[in-house]
This record gives sequence, structure tokens and C-alpha cells, in this order.
Amino acid sequence: MIKAILFDLDGILIETEKETFHFYQEYFKKHYNIIIKDSDFKYKAGRKSKDFFHDILTSGQMEKINIKKITDYKRELFNSQIDKYTKKVAGGGELLEYLQQERYLMALVSQNELRMIDSALRWLKIAKYFGITLSLDDIKNKKPDPEIYLLAAEKLGIKASECIVIEDSSDGIMAAKNGKFTCIALRHDYMPTGTYKNADYIADSLAEVGKIITKTNSLHSR
Repeated sequence: MIKAILFDLDGILIETEKETFHFYQEYFKKHYNIIIKDSDFKYKAGRKSKDFFHDILTSGQMEKINIKKITDYKRELFNSQIDKYTKKVAGGGELLEYLQQERYLMALVSQNELRMIDSALRWLKIAKYFGITLSLDDIKNKKPDPEIYLLAAEKLGIKASECIVIEDSSDGIMAAKNGKFTCIALRHDYMPTGTYKNADYIADSLAEVGKIITKTNSLHSR
């Protein structure tokens, strides 16, 4: 029987991929006169900023920039002005309300810093739905290591087989599968081919995620 739903944050309840890309486009043009083409988004989707920079910038351009300074500045703006720099994923509040009514335990399990998570929870007004919240500060090993999901299950007092993980990235999906969790992937059309190949289920919306959870639980209950 499925008892708990473990939610990632980025790409599941908030959207930051395109917003981060557009921020970098403006920042590099203003501060370095470097033009990042719209077509370069394919190098950012689902990837860390430092890897993105290495792919789109020349070695000469890389020597001029301070990766840590830029990413720290971006993080500060996204934390302090979350409503400006992020978007809500449609259907999040409705899904959480439905799952609460169905008496599922819920955890927010994100590799973001706790400050960013707290900002998102306040902005979305959804903190009440989550029994526990885990952040980057709670783990030593990042995804695809399953540490953060195993820790969530442990804190909830249940087994991995009693949880469903909601993810949208290849590393997140593999973290779930490496921990023996059932994983539903929320599909985004900008993610690279093959991102969702290891997921147990793929959904095109959070409304569809809710239907899959109900169906999956009925199968586990037989």
C-alpha cells in the first residue's frame, strides 16, 4: 500500500529552468557583452549552471567570468524575489489538497538550499501539507544517490516500497530508482531525450500525477 508521496521542488511545484536561462541571457549581455542565443537553452535544461557555461562559452570567455559570483548572485535574487524569478506549476495546490484528503503522508525533498525551499513554501502557501522538508543541508550525497529519498522515508517511518517519488530530472529519477522507490516523472518538453526512460510512469501534468497515484495505490492494495 502506498502511504507517502515525496515531492521534488524544482520542475514539480515551481519552474525555474527557463527563468534561470533568461536571467543568464540578460546578465551576460549586460556585464560581459556576451550574447547567449535562445537555441542555447538545450544546453541548460536539466543541467547545472557551471556545465551550461562550459558548453556555451569559449575558453577566453570562461577566463573572464567568476562562476561562483554569478551563481551566488542568481541564487540571492531567486531567494529574495521568488515571485519575480520563478513560476508556479499548474495544479500544485489542487494535487496537494487531494492527497491530504486521501490521507497520504507528504514530504518535500529538494536539493535546494533551505532558504530557497522556505521562500517557495511561503510563496505557494503549501507548507501545511508537508510532514517533513529536506534540503541540501541534510545530505552528503547528491542525486542520483538515493540518500535524500531514503532519509525522507526513514523520517516518515515507512519503507521505500510504500512511497511514490515525483521527479522531473534524470538524476532525480535515478535517485528514486536507486532507492527502490516507485517514481512518477512529470514531463517537460524542453528536457533532453531519454530523461524519463527510467521512470515507472510519465505524466504530462500534475492532475495526471494524481490519477496515476490513485491507480498505483489500487494496484498495490490488491
